[in-house]
Amino acid sequence: MKNRTLSTTTLLLLVFFAGCSFLIYEVSYFRLLALSLGATVKASTLVLAAYMAGFGAGAWIWGRLADKRKSHHRLLMLLFTFSGILGLLGYLMISDGIPAIYEVLAASGMPVQTADRLITPLSLALLFVPAFFMGGILPVASGLIIRSDQGLAGSIGKIYAWETIGSAVGGLATGFVLIRALGQQNTVIAAITLNLLPALILLLSRPQTDQNPAATIPEKPLRSGKQESKNEAGKLTANNIAALAGTFILGFAVIGLQVVWFRIFKIYMTNTSYTFSLIASIVILGLFAGSRYFAASSKKPVTSLSMPVLLLITAAVVVAGAGILIRIPELIMFPLAGDQDAYFMRIIVIPAISALLVILPVTFLSGYGFPLACSLITKNHHDVSNSMGRILLFNTLGSITGPAIAAFLLIPLLGAGRSVVFYALILLIAALLISLKIRQFKTGRLKAIAISGSLILLIFLIVSPELKILPPSFTRFDREIIEYRESVEGTWVVGREPGGKGAALSTYVNNSAVIGSSYDAIKVVKMVGHLPFYAGLKGKDVLVVGFGIGVTTSAIASHPEVERIDCIELVAGLKDAAHYYSGLNNNIQKDKRLKVIAGDGRHYLQATGKKYDLISSDPTHPILGSGSLYTKEYFELCRSRLNPGGMVSQYLPLHKLLPEDFQGIIKTFHNVFPQSTVWLGHNHAVLLGVNGQLSIDFNQWSARIATSAKDPYFYNNPYHLAACLVLDHTAISRFPSSVQLNTDNFPSPEFFSFSSFDSRNLTQNLMFLNQNRCETSRIFTDIPDQEMMQRFTEGNRLLTEGIGYDLSGDRRNLIKKLREAISVNPENEEYPFLIRFYGSGR
Repeated sequence: MKNRTLSTTTLLLLVFFAGCSFLIYEVSYFRLLALSLGATVKASTLVLAAYMAGFGAGAWIWGRLADKRKSHHRLLMLLFTFSGILGLLGYLMISDGIPAIYEVLAASGMPVQTADRLITPLSLALLFVPAFFMGGILPVASGLIIRSDQGLAGSIGKIYAWETIGSAVGGLATGFVLIRALGQQNTVIAAITLNLLPALILLLSRPQTDQNPAATIPEKPLRSGKQESKNEAGKLTANNIAALAGTFILGFAVIGLQVVWFRIFKIYMTNTSYTFSLIASIVILGLFAGSRYFAASSKKPVTSLSMPVLLLITAAVVVAGAGILIRIPELIMFPLAGDQDAYFMRIIVIPAISALLVILPVTFLSGYGFPLACSLITKNHHDVSNSMGRILLFNTLGSITGPAIAAFLLIPLLGAGRSVVFYALILLIAALLISLKIRQFKTGRLKAIAISGSLILLIFLIVSPELKILPPSFTRFDREIIEYRESVEGTWVVGREPGGKGAALSTYVNNSAVIGSSYDAIKVVKMVGHLPFYAGLKGKDVLVVGFGIGVTTSAIASHPEVERIDCIELVAGLKDAAHYYSGLNNNIQKDKRLKVIAGDGRHYLQATGKKYDLISSDPTHPILGSGSLYTKEYFELCRSRLNPGGMVSQYLPLHKLLPEDFQGIIKTFHNVFPQSTVWLGHNHAVLLGVNGQLSIDFNQWSARIATSAKDPYFYNNPYHLAACLVLDHTAISRFPSSVQLNTDNFPSPEFFSFSSFDSRNLTQNLMFLNQNRCETSRIFTDIPDQEMMQRFTEGNRLLTEGIGYDLSGDRRNLIKKLREAISVNPENEEYPFLIRFYGSGR
């Protein structure tokens, strides 16, 4: 093979491999850094900026170097090699090195903010360096593939199309297949392979030569419909202005819009890793389609005027998409999601259709704009790598500033809906300014359209009311909006059900309900707060991960020994909604012991050296964005931040989890906390772990419950609560070896199977707990009335059987089981209430 040159098809395939590896690295690095730096908009924006900055700088520098030294073949081989090596080193540092450094700084007592100031630049450098080498691959490969001026513009579009389709495949494969099937580490190894294999192929092949090395082309723009002369010495030509300014604005607007689009889709869509992997891939598919179309239409002449025209069309498409965007529930979601159990429709089909209508047209035009800019600025095939590097540099500069402005300025000031209009306005203004610089064309009509369009959008932004982007249920059920706020980290809204002031309230952050309104939902979040103290915790310092509207926190605060409560809340402004639920949270937001800290809970635990007596978590479901709070590494972080004898209590859902994933979370918790227990609150559960031994004296348990504040929403009979114990450490240790731990490397619940949404999983997981109940006496000692304890336990078992029937649509058998429970356990005051509750149809 050493004596053979590589065909164009083979070289394009190497470009495809490069694009595929870029997205695998990007998704993997972003996911791993979110575990350490936090899953916040600020952190993700900084990560994106560093990655794009490295990519753009690498494209510019390596592109210039390749054309200057005429060593494209050797340089491309080295770029692939270093991308693979640095990809591996970057992964090791991000996955292991950064957490280790945080641990050292936390142990030294360094404040969280100071540690962040030290580690964040290091993290960004770890992204910048490998991206710097990756960025050079596309321009250098283009210089290697394009060896003559014949069909040069079309060749540029074709190469970019191969790179973008590779990126789309890499993004889809990573999100939907690789991490779940191979694990995060092996997924990165796959990307490294996609770097080193091309390097080996290039090593074993012979460099290409020009098809017509004697040919020289005057330094004039390609595909120009008119002859263009240079401006005065030192000034950019019209083509250069159009290409560089246009590609900057496209990067600024399209990637900035991507931040806004994702924010809005988080309010509309079911927030899973698959949903947003799909939408991100459709973004890249649009780039592919646009560049491919440019390549196919390369015979049509373009001029510097083509860029402002393209920006004008893009602005119009953004405005049209905005009209669809704000009406997605009525136009797309409600007509297609008649069956609420059709989760494939909700997670895949609806987001795909929405993205195809709103996002794809814009990214198609952006994909067309990149090779257009390259063709405007490229003089001849000897200048391809340098020109493409310059275009990539300006495009990535725009791609850095656009998202930063969206996240930190536009969304807080204008809101997500009006931010879309702002980017359309920027596109129009850019079209106008570029057209003013083009003197050799008649641009009067274009200027008039740009000016009038800009004025209309500017007036709209000044005088228009706030565009409220609401969860679909608000539109479907015509809920009254009580309060609505948008922040950098999320949108929250409080609504009232139809029926006037006495109707129930509901609060959402993006598309996730902060608190369920049903009896069982309230019961379990109160159990999360109360159980540690009833079990004997002497807790002064408490950390709550996720404030919500304060129900769990208020349960904790009701115990007088608590002196300080630190609460980490991603959307810290949500505290302002707590007063609407004073009946459930006892106005906890006014408690002087409470300190709400804005940020990501896992990141805070990573960075702080503070120790707590209790760490309590009530996260959202692991498949809906909180998967990192159910892994072995997270539980180990919790244990490392506990005082001796401290406890961890955490909400554990039973629904939307395959039995093996459900049992895997329990087994993972037990792996970190050998004395762990599982408690059942209707059809929800609580994980309780202790940093030490767990043995509960029943008399002390009863005394603590007797002295606790009375709560009309929480039945706290000591025998009743003790009967909620279903698994102890002995029962969990008997789980079969086939049940796998849930780790950051293999996060099965986060990258779930669609069968997780089968409604029968809830019943199966509930029955598993009911059928594997441990003996209460294995945890509780000195139970004064064993027979009464057995009656309460049997009553709880019958109640759980009845709930299983109710989940299958058989409420009649639920009522029957409740009556059996009363006959077995007449002392339990909850059962008569539940008969009235369920009998009323609630």
